[in-house]
Amino acid sequence: MCTLGNQATAAPQTKTTQSATTSNTAADNSALEAELVYMVLLGEMQIQAGHPGAGYSLILEAARKSDHPELYRRAVNIAVQSRSGDAALAATKAWASAHKRSPEPLRIALQIMLNLNQIEGSQHQLDQLLDITPEAERSSLLDAIGQTYARTSDHSAALRVATQSLLKWQHPPSTAGSAWAALSRIQLAAGLTKQARESLDNSLNATPSTPAPGLLAVEWLNTAVEPIAHERLQRYLDAHPNLHTVRLAYARHLLGTSQWAESEKQLLTLSTHQPQLAEAWLMLGALQLQSQRLADAQASLKRYLDLSSSLEPEQRERGDTQAYLSLAQIAEQQKQFEEARQWLDRIGVTEDLLRIQLRRASLLNREGKLQEAIELIRATPEQKATDARAKLLAEAQLLKDAKQTAAAFKLLNQAIEQAPDDADVLYEQAMLAEKLGRFADMERSLRRVIEIEPNNAHAHNALGYSLADRNERLPQAKELIEKALGLLPNDPFILDSLGWVEFRLGNTAEAVRLLRNAMQLRADAEIAAHLGEVLWFIGEREEALRILRQAHTLQPDSETLQSTLQRLGIRL
Repeated sequence: MCTLGNQATAAPQTKTTQSATTSNTAADNSALEAELVYMVLLGEMQIQAGHPGAGYSLILEAARKSDHPELYRRAVNIAVQSRSGDAALAATKAWASAHKRSPEPLRIALQIMLNLNQIEGSQHQLDQLLDITPEAERSSLLDAIGQTYARTSDHSAALRVATQSLLKWQHPPSTAGSAWAALSRIQLAAGLTKQARESLDNSLNATPSTPAPGLLAVEWLNTAVEPIAHERLQRYLDAHPNLHTVRLAYARHLLGTSQWAESEKQLLTLSTHQPQLAEAWLMLGALQLQSQRLADAQASLKRYLDLSSSLEPEQRERGDTQAYLSLAQIAEQQKQFEEARQWLDRIGVTEDLLRIQLRRASLLNREGKLQEAIELIRATPEQKATDARAKLLAEAQLLKDAKQTAAAFKLLNQAIEQAPDDADVLYEQAMLAEKLGRFADMERSLRRVIEIEPNNAHAHNALGYSLADRNERLPQAKELIEKALGLLPNDPFILDSLGWVEFRLGNTAEAVRLLRNAMQLRADAEIAAHLGEVLWFIGEREEALRILRQAHTLQPDSETLQSTLQRLGIRL
């Protein structure tokens, strides 16, 4: 009882003491908060008055007293805006010291050190950052490290630091792929191609895999030294079918290198295994439109629009614009002009106004309203430096489509008088000259393009094909086309030209091989017409007719197809 009594009497004293302490603490906190508010306001006033150094000191002191991340972040921003890297680094180090488990200050400190070229000194921050980053985020961090250190000016120092820091993460399965891929990037930047390739192989062999090894492998496809084989990347994708970002990057690479059939295979795989991936449907629709498979293209593009709400706003705006333009083009080709306009009307405010107006002008031209179409193009505001030339080329195209080839040629002649070294205008003028039978003018323009742009594959190919088609200077034609193919390997139209010149040279077996290869890469009426003619010539007439019918299905209005059928006396 005595003990309990003592406890009972002691309790009110303790409660009173606690209340007093709480009251004192609240007062202290209130005073501290007032002081902090004053320091921050004074700091911001100093910055407004043009004294960023004084403002930085006050806000950094407030951050130290409060341990508030937002104040540390503000101090760093002030230093960065004042171009004081050392002050920014001091603020991030103070921030990291106060918040030892926060990756943010370490990330910022690391970036500042690399910007200041303090690469050797970044080892500690890099190791700390890797250690405290949550496991689920570590692979993404490793990817960023590889790209960031590869961009530094001192590649040797970056490699020394990264080699040491990444070693720890090359063994755990969850990070091995990304760690080896990061090292590969840095080794490649340092000029160690052989070692970089070995590290890339290690990253591709890691299991489970992150997207980093595959994305790096896509970049390696066109590496001049130690390139990776397409077959190796395909095996990687087969082993890791859920790495959709890698397959999409590979499809984009194939599209950019004119390997349309292979790109479509990858996109079809994506549409099967990841049907909610909007970008894949957009790319697939564009490919199908290029191949004149209008119904397939229309279905793919509409599927993209059903899914595009999942994209970031800027990406969605660009993608939706492309989809609407493509759907308008499909409707136009199907002579559904009102439907085409409805698709164009769905495009919101965009920087790509000229492309939209070009499509509208094309619609007017198809309706026989050429002058109205030209006036629409001329009235379109020029938003970019290249728009004036684009408008000129568009007007020439309208005239060409209206069968006013001579007027289009004259228009481009006038443009060349003002800009004699404009390779794009020269090239288009050459194509018009060929249609007019002015082959000397065509050759002169194309040779000028080649002089201005020695690596212009299309100019080499156009000149070589024209010579081959007219059965003139065939060895020279072949040399030009082979040069073009060296610049754009696997381009189906250049392969078609090479097949055609081999046919003209009498090498029919090689011509058939090349033309079949071109057809596999791109189902096109002109390629099919050439293959059909060669097969007809060597007596394979049943197959020739099948291929010519296929060409007629693809593009019944193709001038090359029509002239081929007339020359061979074939009625489909």
